[in-house]
Amino acid sequence: MDALLDLAPLSLRNHRLRRYLGDDLCSPLSSFEPVDQILIRKLYAFLQALFEALKDGAETTRADRLQELLQQYDPEDVVTQARELGRASYAAAPSPQLAKTVHDLRGGGLTPLLGHLQLAQLGLSGAGLDTLYFLTRDHLKIMRNALLELDDEKRNEDLLPKVHGTDFIVEKWNGAVLHHERREIRLVVDCAQPAAISECCVEFGALDRILYNLINNACRHVANDSIRLVIFPVPDAGGENLRFVLLNSVTEADAENLRARDLPQLFEAGVSTTGSGFGLSVAADFVANAFGISDPAQAVAGRYLGATFVESDFAVWFHWPIVADY
Repeated sequence: MDALLDLAPLSLRNHRLRRYLGDDLCSPLSSFEPVDQILIRKLYAFLQALFEALKDGAETTRADRLQELLQQYDPEDVVTQARELGRASYAAAPSPQLAKTVHDLRGGGLTPLLGHLQLAQLGLSGAGLDTLYFLTRDHLKIMRNALLELDDEKRNEDLLPKVHGTDFIVEKWNGAVLHHERREIRLVVDCAQPAAISECCVEFGALDRILYNLINNACRHVANDSIRLVIFPVPDAGGENLRFVLLNSVTEADAENLRARDLPQLFEAGVSTTGSGFGLSVAADFVANAFGISDPAQAVAGRYLGATFVESDFAVWFHWPIVADY
């Protein structure tokens, strides 16, 4: 634990006068090309149907409803369409904000969800159904967080006061099995002291956009079959911030590559080891906004978030303000 405490200062100033609700890093649906608007609405409708199939009932009932839904939707078609989402819009009017929105629409909870969905054709039960349910619920929230005009009525409901605690994260992530390129990767969550971390569903959707970006990235690069998420209140005088640390093993080649780089640059858009780099820049945007810092690079420099090695593991961390009256 000492190594995780040393990642950043124990006291990080919050410059905001009002709590950040995570409701500003979004794009209007009308800013997308018509072909992408159709793809987005089709994906949202499919996820809504999947959510309804999985949310209530006995395990056998949920499993049966899932199989009935998969008779109407071919998972391969869903995967293919998801990969095309946003291409036409970015080609017509490229912008960093659009690129980040598209990154999270095609990534977020959708990346592990599609892996589960392909397995679902072979039959899912128990924990597998629960994981698929959480992934579906989360990506619906991420889509509403990232897109205006998609479902404004539900988005306004998501903005209503509703305190979320770390138990939401532990429930859905601890022991969850994720899939990447035919590999099973288990996520272990260590959260010894519960805390409240958001005041509404939209804010929790912003946190999800950070966590899914980090978790998806870790799954792509982990050298073994597990990753670890450690969450704890920073023991400063005020006890105002929660620290999230994601740790994963890496191959010797990845370790050599990372050690040769200026790791803070990983949080800049377009800078990455293998991907687009937009995922970590989205995380920097959200964390900077949560603490009222105008430039994400300043948040990285102040170690509000960052990346380093903890012994042989690669570690990425960020902070989020605790809800004061929890």
